[in-house]
Amino acid sequence: MTMRGVRYLVAVAVLWPMLAWAQAAPTASLDRPRVGLGETVTLNIQIGDGDADAPDLSPLSADFVVLGTSTNHTLSIVNGHREAHTILGVALRPRREGHLTVPALAIGAQKTPPLDLDVEAPGKTAGTANPDAPVQLEDMVNPTHAYVGQQIDYTLRLYFTNLADGNLGDPAADGAEVRRVGQDANYQTTRGNRRFNVVERHYAIFPQRPGTLDIQPPTFQGTVVDPNDMDAFFGSGSPVSTVGQPLRVEVRGRPSGAADGAWIPARSLSLSLDGLPADGKATVGQPVTLTMRLEAVGMPFEALPALSLPTLDGADVYPDKAATGGSTSGPWITGRRQQAFAVVPTRPGTLHIPETTLHWWNVVTDKPEEATIPAHDIQVAPGSGAPAKATPPRAPATGASPSASPAAAPVAGARSPWLWGFAALAVLWIATLLGWWLTWRRRGAREPVAPAPSGSAMPVREGATRDAFLRATGHADAQTVERALLAWARTYHPAIRSLGALSPLLREGPQRDAIATLQRARFAGGTWQGGMLKDAFARGFDWKPADGADHGPLPPLYPR
Repeated sequence: MTMRGVRYLVAVAVLWPMLAWAQAAPTASLDRPRVGLGETVTLNIQIGDGDADAPDLSPLSADFVVLGTSTNHTLSIVNGHREAHTILGVALRPRREGHLTVPALAIGAQKTPPLDLDVEAPGKTAGTANPDAPVQLEDMVNPTHAYVGQQIDYTLRLYFTNLADGNLGDPAADGAEVRRVGQDANYQTTRGNRRFNVVERHYAIFPQRPGTLDIQPPTFQGTVVDPNDMDAFFGSGSPVSTVGQPLRVEVRGRPSGAADGAWIPARSLSLSLDGLPADGKATVGQPVTLTMRLEAVGMPFEALPALSLPTLDGADVYPDKAATGGSTSGPWITGRRQQAFAVVPTRPGTLHIPETTLHWWNVVTDKPEEATIPAHDIQVAPGSGAPAKATPPRAPATGASPSASPAAAPVAGARSPWLWGFAALAVLWIATLLGWWLTWRRRGAREPVAPAPSGSAMPVREGATRDAFLRATGHADAQTVERALLAWARTYHPAIRSLGALSPLLREGPQRDAIATLQRARFAGGTWQGGMLKDAFARGFDWKPADGADHGPLPPLYPR
């Protein structure tokens, strides 16, 4: 197998889980959960770009009158990943009062989920606005008591007749993040003896601190016309304005019963891990791509914690760039985070993947809950041409990477062309390590370098961690780059656990500056460039001399 073929297989293994995720089942939502009899509600059905079948709307006729349909195509690119969707809007008018169920609709071999709808008597949902005013503005919140970080649904309804133009603002709340959710819903309703057009809009409000949250309503300004006045068609309408009612929400802090760690107040949450071998088997040196997914309703993806695998004994783990995104289901935001990991077994035997547990707070039941990925065991077989060993080989005294020694075994017993190619790659790898080692020796003759903890010329697995860091600077986030840099540094100094501990061990110069920039990006909202980090560490660490003094490129003026 050629190297191009190997790269193709690895690319397919990494991208296949993302493709499967993009081809998820169709979703459905109502633009509002409660309507009055005689009003119109819109059923929004979202399907993937590849689903060509139209839904079967016949099951709706039992409880609804289908007034018409509309189609909206959307295209989004999240972290370089293209997602195309088609949203089919179906205008429905309920036939009766009571609690109705929008039935599941078949789209090809898949079905949408059933939805609940409460239909009330005419005028019951009209609220307290003056039914004689030509323009009316109503607002409401759900819930009226919330936790810090929990989504609050702010619903805004504009009622109007014979409106020529207008401008509707947005609500504001000090100490909270306010963002608009979905698209406006347009329908008609009756108040008293008048027929009103209605524009309904939803906002997601996320309080950032406990206490009383005062929500300032928006203001509407527009122009109404009298259809019986002929001059109204020539711009002689009457100006009109209205404002909603100020609302107040009591915000509570993180409850004492919540577990330590990330604070996730969500309506529902799911955590899963895909990509485990179906037969429970793997091979030394061959990557297994695992994909972890987190989905939370009532939380934006920015507030979800980063995903990671537990420490694996007997395997190297290389995380890919995280994929994030979000959607809406009615008024509620759904945040998603996906992380792929290339797990490369390093020795035969049993590879144990420990259990992963995520604690979160269910705001619907007001109780703590856990999302758990069970533990898994994978049986790892030896690589082709390599003897089965329960422990990894010891590092050679010459400073070569321990992966170089097993690579020579297939050469002696080669019986197929690909083994010859693998042996040639191993020889090139050893030559590269030898050239690096000679360069390091020449540099060591010019200036003292902090010794590795083990006393060997080159730390164990330094090459793999260095390559992982250089790859991370090209596309990963600041947190992933920091972890990769510290993993590389620990091959020299195992006691290093933070950038603050690493920086004093380096000379004054570009490497310290790059670390300071990365720290500002992580904790102070600064910006950073992967290219600067990569250039600063491209030649390895610029350690301080053993005596702790930073002599610079020239020898000391008075050598001892």
